[in-house]
Amino acid sequence: MTRYWVVRTDKAKTDYIAGELVQGRLRQGWGWADEQDLRVIAAALRDGRPLTEAQKNTWRGNRRLLESEPDGVRPGDLVILPHQPRLGSWSLVRVAGPYRWEHPVEPNSFDFPDYGHIVPVEPVSTRPIHPFEDAVSARLRQSMRVLSRMWNIDTLGPDVDELVEACSKGTVAPPPSVDRLPKVLSAVEAATWEALQKQFHGAEFERPCVLLLEALYGEGNVEHTGGSGERGADAIVTHEDPLGVSHRLAVQIKMWSWDADWTRPLEQIRQAAGAYEGITGGVILSTSKRVSERFEEHRRRVEAELRIPIRVVLRQELVRLFMAHLPEIGVAE
Repeated sequence: MTRYWVVRTDKAKTDYIAGELVQGRLRQGWGWADEQDLRVIAAALRDGRPLTEAQKNTWRGNRRLLESEPDGVRPGDLVILPHQPRLGSWSLVRVAGPYRWEHPVEPNSFDFPDYGHIVPVEPVSTRPIHPFEDAVSARLRQSMRVLSRMWNIDTLGPDVDELVEACSKGTVAPPPSVDRLPKVLSAVEAATWEALQKQFHGAEFERPCVLLLEALYGEGNVEHTGGSGERGADAIVTHEDPLGVSHRLAVQIKMWSWDADWTRPLEQIRQAAGAYEGITGGVILSTSKRVSERFEEHRRRVEAELRIPIRVVLRQELVRLFMAHLPEIGVAE
């Protein structure tokens, strides 16, 4: 079973550790003397021998690098390395073999060798991962606030797997140059539209749209006229603007999943304008994503002939209206 880890390496030696990673060696600090070999420490503990202070500190922070530990890393596990191969980025690697000790030769900033602990790894991503890429979840970013040298993130396994899949498909993108909230809005819109399609079909969509109109224009100002005798309008909205001028709108509701090219709704607005007294405007609520140029030309022609504005509300705007008014609409429903 794959397990998931974060290993925080020494930021003071980022370049050296990054160079070792390229060679398939994940090096960790608190390892400058042979007595700090984790296998040596594990044997001492089994035999009941006392540990030196250096061994105690090494064991405390690095013990789980040893595959023989019940909660240790094993080949196949996935490891995120913050600030590798450079500060501010991550590396994602897969454990490729068991822990080993190799006496280090590279001096650290204190002028003595370190980083003798080695776990063989292979890269999952061929380039650095930016924490704010689309494939990186907010929960993963939150986890990086932990200041431990090493910790387990099995609970975030699905998040890491999603990142692995993105890396394998080459879909991990450079950091976004715009705010992430538009992406959240887009995801919520898609989910709302999917739910509307699941719950309503065809003429069933008239009822929620009438409730939406009531939320926009006030209860009692909307008459649901749809059905066999609709006379061109699914709903009639009567309201006054802020200056007290009365308006009457003929509304057509179309739950379409294709581009609006069919001009019948416009002819239905024409019919409603002749059948209902005092129509001052027409509205088409459509789940189409866009209208064709043919439709738009016909709309302008009908507007000119009837001398009333005809407003077409398409899917994105309609879904956003539902999102804004769903709390009150849901209670009314």
